[in-house]
Amino acid sequence: MSDKNTAADTKTNDPTAREFGLAGETGSGRQYASINVVPSLQEQATTDRSGVIAAATQPIVSLAGPIISRASLDGPGASVPLTASSASGSGRTSGEQLERVVEAESGADASVPFTYSGVFSSDAWGDSRGYTQQRQQQHDRAGYYAGGSRSGAARSALAHSHMPGSLCAGDSSSDSEESDSVESDDESDDSSYEGLAVDDINETYDQDLPEYVPNLDPYSQCIYLEEEGISINVRGMSYSALGLWVYGLVGILSLGISTLLCRWVPRWKIGWTMRAAHLGEAEFVVVEDEFGGVAIETIERRFYGGTLESIFGSLTRKGPLQEHNDDVVSTLAMFAHRYYRFVYHPYLEKFLASACWMDSAWTRAPGGMRTGLTHDVRSLRSTIFGSNNIEIEQKSVWRLLVDEVLNPFYMFQVGSVILWCFDDYYYYAACILVISAAGIVETLLETRRNTRKIREMAQFTCAVRILRDGAWHDGTAAELLPGDVFEVDSAMHVLPCDAVLLEGDCIVNESMLTGESVPVAKVPVVPAVFGKMRLASSTFGSDIAKHVLFSGTRLIRVKKTSLGFGGTRWLELEQRAAMGTPARATAMVLRTGFNTTKGALIRSILFPRPNKFKFYADSFRFIGVLAVVAFLGFLGSIGNFLRLGLDAHIIVVRALDLITVVVPPALPATMSIGVSFALARLRKQHIYCTSPARINVCGKLNVMCFDKTGTLTEEGLDVLGVRAADGESTRFGPLHEDVRQLAAESAAVPSAPSSAFSSVGSAFGAFGGLATLDRSSSMTATPRRLGDASKLSLVHALATCHAVKLVDGRLVGDPLDVKMFEATGWELEEQADDAPGAAVPVVRPPGTQRFSLDGGATSVYELGIVRTFDFSAALRRQSVVARRLGARYSEAYVKGAPEAVRELCYSDTIPRDFDSVLLEYTNRGYRVIAIAGKPLKTSWAKLQRTKRDAIEAGLFFLGLLVFENKLKPVTAPVIQQLRAAHIRQIMCTGDNVLTAISVGRECTMIPDDMRVYVPRLVRRKEAAPPPSGSDDQSEETGSDVPDVRAMVVWEDADDPAHVLDPYTLEPRVATTPVRERLVTSDSAESSAEMHRQQQQYLTWLHTHTHPDSELLSSGNYCVAVTGEVFRFMMDEAASVTVSRVLMRGAVYARMSPDEKAELVERLQAIGYCTGFCGDGANDCGALRAADVGLSLSEAEASVAAPLTSRSTDIRCVLQAIREGRAALVTSFSCFKYMALYSVIQFTSVSLLYAFGGGLGDVQFLYIDLFVIVPLAVFMGRTPPCKAIAPKRPTASLMSKRVLTSLLGQIVINSAVQMLVFRMVKHSAGYQPPVREDPEDRDSLLIRSFENSALFLASSFQYVLVACVFSIGPPYRQSNLRNLGLVLTCLALFSFTTYLVLRPNPYVLSLFELVQLSEPFRRTLLLLAVVNFALSAAGEYWVFPRLAPSLARLVRIARYLVDRHVVRRFAGPYARVHAQDLDDDDAAGKYRYGGPVSGSSSVTVNGEMGSQLEQAFEGPRTWADVARKTESKPFKRILREMGIPAWY
Repeated sequence: MSDKNTAADTKTNDPTAREFGLAGETGSGRQYASINVVPSLQEQATTDRSGVIAAATQPIVSLAGPIISRASLDGPGASVPLTASSASGSGRTSGEQLERVVEAESGADASVPFTYSGVFSSDAWGDSRGYTQQRQQQHDRAGYYAGGSRSGAARSALAHSHMPGSLCAGDSSSDSEESDSVESDDESDDSSYEGLAVDDINETYDQDLPEYVPNLDPYSQCIYLEEEGISINVRGMSYSALGLWVYGLVGILSLGISTLLCRWVPRWKIGWTMRAAHLGEAEFVVVEDEFGGVAIETIERRFYGGTLESIFGSLTRKGPLQEHNDDVVSTLAMFAHRYYRFVYHPYLEKFLASACWMDSAWTRAPGGMRTGLTHDVRSLRSTIFGSNNIEIEQKSVWRLLVDEVLNPFYMFQVGSVILWCFDDYYYYAACILVISAAGIVETLLETRRNTRKIREMAQFTCAVRILRDGAWHDGTAAELLPGDVFEVDSAMHVLPCDAVLLEGDCIVNESMLTGESVPVAKVPVVPAVFGKMRLASSTFGSDIAKHVLFSGTRLIRVKKTSLGFGGTRWLELEQRAAMGTPARATAMVLRTGFNTTKGALIRSILFPRPNKFKFYADSFRFIGVLAVVAFLGFLGSIGNFLRLGLDAHIIVVRALDLITVVVPPALPATMSIGVSFALARLRKQHIYCTSPARINVCGKLNVMCFDKTGTLTEEGLDVLGVRAADGESTRFGPLHEDVRQLAAESAAVPSAPSSAFSSVGSAFGAFGGLATLDRSSSMTATPRRLGDASKLSLVHALATCHAVKLVDGRLVGDPLDVKMFEATGWELEEQADDAPGAAVPVVRPPGTQRFSLDGGATSVYELGIVRTFDFSAALRRQSVVARRLGARYSEAYVKGAPEAVRELCYSDTIPRDFDSVLLEYTNRGYRVIAIAGKPLKTSWAKLQRTKRDAIEAGLFFLGLLVFENKLKPVTAPVIQQLRAAHIRQIMCTGDNVLTAISVGRECTMIPDDMRVYVPRLVRRKEAAPPPSGSDDQSEETGSDVPDVRAMVVWEDADDPAHVLDPYTLEPRVATTPVRERLVTSDSAESSAEMHRQQQQYLTWLHTHTHPDSELLSSGNYCVAVTGEVFRFMMDEAASVTVSRVLMRGAVYARMSPDEKAELVERLQAIGYCTGFCGDGANDCGALRAADVGLSLSEAEASVAAPLTSRSTDIRCVLQAIREGRAALVTSFSCFKYMALYSVIQFTSVSLLYAFGGGLGDVQFLYIDLFVIVPLAVFMGRTPPCKAIAPKRPTASLMSKRVLTSLLGQIVINSAVQMLVFRMVKHSAGYQPPVREDPEDRDSLLIRSFENSALFLASSFQYVLVACVFSIGPPYRQSNLRNLGLVLTCLALFSFTTYLVLRPNPYVLSLFELVQLSEPFRRTLLLLAVVNFALSAAGEYWVFPRLAPSLARLVRIARYLVDRHVVRRFAGPYARVHAQDLDDDDAAGKYRYGGPVSGSSSVTVNGEMGSQLEQAFEGPRTWADVARKTESKPFKRILREMGIPAWY
């Protein structure tokens, strides 16, 4: 047989042509749609062998055969004799007869069962060399194509075909007409993706990207860390020899004090020892972040010897310095900061992050990436990227000890201990030393423990097979480098790097990254992906992420059944061209180490963003105030001691000791006690926290945003039913609750051979509404359509339009997809892992069997899912292309949001009651998915290159799928508690707005009597921009018309007569309906027409509506914002309008993940402390952006949020808020207590210093260890109150309530001590303090009446103040529930009373006390009771009422200083800053209100005028001066809009 004829046989043997009929629709032997009459094996065996062979030697179109019943797009079930003339006329051949040719030539055994083989290869354009040999080998294993049972290996052939362009040359004109509807380009089928990659990707770049912009200042640069969203400033520095010499000398002379100070303040050392240097020549870089952090990093230089392109990849290939991409770089300069690597670019004169590196060959010649790396390339890349390890620096114990000891807190304690030793306070010094040492050891152990946990989580290594120099080698994951090709093996349970899948299919669990444990399918990459990929970002969009295996994710399943885009050329690398499937699943490394997504998450744990909570800043500010008081006391005590004539030694020691009294060493530690106990209680409730500082922030939350599905409602969806479109009535049919029963009632599955399997007559094809449509009447009124709706089926759509996978016999995937597929009752079958060819999932109805020719006709009906477009959050839809067994056409199905799918369908296929039916279900809280489809007739190669937009256009509407999403039982009670606590609730979801409103009402987020307004975005018709030089002017004014693209119209969800003013959001009631044209999109075709339409609507609004006075007075209304309106308003609307919408918004629907995060940021911008609670991957951005992100996940610690709950309901929100408020109140209480303790002790010591006295060593020890420590610890153990109070606790130490309370308590307790100090001198038996040795000037006088009286009085005060400051309700439970605090207070009070009334001589001697008179002891006890009464009365009644008055006096004083002092020196321009006016707001106010007579523009302009007058003239009355100015923008908006203050 000639080579030409052999080639003809090879091409015709194409299993794709035989089974799916995609190679030019060649053959109808076994096609995925209609097999009407199939000859048995006996018939084939008796066929004239010579005639068949003779036919095989002719051109393909000349094959003859028996008459078979054929169904095609031309008509149902036509019987056509397949003669030579008819075949050549139709351009189709019989794959079945060709199979018999191959059988006759190969002598295959007729009894071998049939298997699917060689269908749907990604290498459709590839070479077909060796395919005859492949088929000969497969016949012995798999049997005939024309019959038998179907195995996994057989169906693998469904995915592997070789279809040269010549094979498709015989397609009829109808084929080309159909394919034109899918793809407009005229590329041949054997086109390569590589050409597309070069043309579409490599030639363009964004010249504004920082990677391409030269550095203007060679001494410094600014680097934006996209992953963290922060900027760092990098300055080149080198050591100054003179500076180093002076720095060392001063350090020696100061005994290391200067060195220690420079360690605490690195900027001092930098300025002292370093000088600025060129970045390319510097020894160090000083890195400063936007939060004030400073780090000094060493620049490392290594020998390199590679080209510039090998260092910076595609940046040099596409950038402005392309001519330098082959320049050789001899030395590589780099530095690391926070585990980022930065490499110096000699031409741009700046450092670039290695994380953004991408090989230019990935876009220039992507087909070569499968060959892996060579030894030389690997050596160069290892210099740049290092090993593939997330190696966290493990500090040695000695270094940790030094770092901890040199901490300012411990250095203060070390200095205190040394000071006390000089003063012979050995007991106290020893105890403090032991406690400090224990604290240091505990901190070291905790640090080591946490580091070990993170290292265990970060480190991972496994054995991998790596392709190097064209051969596979065994290695470890640490050896992987970007560009390496490695085998993805089932034994690899955790993926070691970020990689793109080249060959095979994978299912992974990405819960470690997203907190969502839904299995995710990964498919081989296509070259176009590399052009859209930005490796500088740790995350990718869904269109890229579906090809990427992320480091740290768990591999659930891997199959080697899918070819890569390299096709047979990649198979030939493994000598697998004959098999048709890859030898292994392979992936190419994208990123390694800390550049991976897992590395980014580990980095976020190691370096969290600084807490914006001002409590901590206020606490250090207050410690500074105490330090000033201590310094003043230090100066006063020196003067007093000099007056008394004490020795210099005692003067210095005692004066310094006063500082340790005023600033207690235990103060910082006690501030975290409340947080520690809160964390422990949350952990018991399975709520885990990765950022303890966020606990206090939980106590300040005043708005909580919730995702809907899986958060407020149940995770799983239940299928309520299907509403199919009825073509005859152009309305929806009845709701079919049981899809299985409906399919069974339509018709039983017919048996082959039967004409029932024709594309029209099929029972399953008939179901779905459009299969029986008579479009003759409507088609005459609509444009010609390329396709027939009768070829579509709603059941097919439900069974195929999903991303469900089969893992260990279990359906896995998105819960919605799984529920939808389970509702059909169909079966899913996937190809076995060891079968050749690409994996084509097959679905079939229940009760059907595999196709078999052995033994007669058997029921068969199945569809292959040949292409899938995953769900896109931006597009809000998902689509697939399926092929029915035996059909010569494909079926494209799309499912998604009804409004999104509706826009893609022919208008006359939309049922007339679409809006009413959709409104009915969404108002009842159901989730509605629209389904549409269209038939496709195109070759496999073109189908694989066809863009998604082309497949998802020109659809026929099929019906609605209705899901019931039940509310979680605890949702409504939690929302009610939040509302009672005056914490605003917002729903932020991707679902339909009406569904969201219904769920909001059901969970009481929106009260039943609250009116809800929904927006309508009225857009102009998008048209080409006017030509240059044309004037688009308004007819009325002749001035330029603003570019108005759209306007927002607000209407009541239930009553369109109720509307809102688009600017002020004022509720109004229409007296005359608005003309529909004014609120209809696409009515205006230009900016001028859109502007005119807007003005006409505003005119109607203010002439045919009136304010809703009842609603204005009650304020009982809200708005529900859709995603497109949110995007428009954020981009186009005035900021005042945006703020008002944010204040009124209760529901945000159809929101993308980015829009959710932006909503959180917008709420924060107007002053809200915002929380977000979600459960899915689409919530990660919002969880990270929120002040408190709470993830509902099964994982113990989710990196997506600082708080993670194992519970899947929102009760954890209440628990977090309760614990946050309790921790916040505890932190304030402990801080106030420690501050007052230091002041009480300072007062006692200062009074005693007046005559050279002081407190004894045992007295100090008793107060600090046995009184203060247990009281401070037990104060934090009070659990939170179960009810959440409407008023939030204060969060500022500088607030009027805190300062008034603290100052008031200082006055009361200091006055009591002074009173005691005076009274003891007049008590019976009093003796003035006298030294036993008058010449002793080197010690203080301890035993005295004054000492005993003040020690006993202060001992009462420490206990009583703890009781006063330990706040109970409404934020914490009653102190009586805190058994430890109660017992401690009783014990200390009893012991102090014992010391006062009946002290034992031994105890008196131990504490160095004197015996006081009986009357004075009773007086002292009475003063303690009075002290407690005054403190309690002041704390709970007097000070809270006094605080506002003091605040008004402070504001008046500040105003007087500003008016008469500051402005006199600052000049007239200082007045402008009194009020910040936004020009955009002014423009927005005019745009919405100005041109319309009688509009609200008068009010708006009046408000603007009053603001200007107030800004320049200032307030006119003292009441205005004393009135508090709202610092939070949202509070000012609340007052303006009449919304309740808590909202």
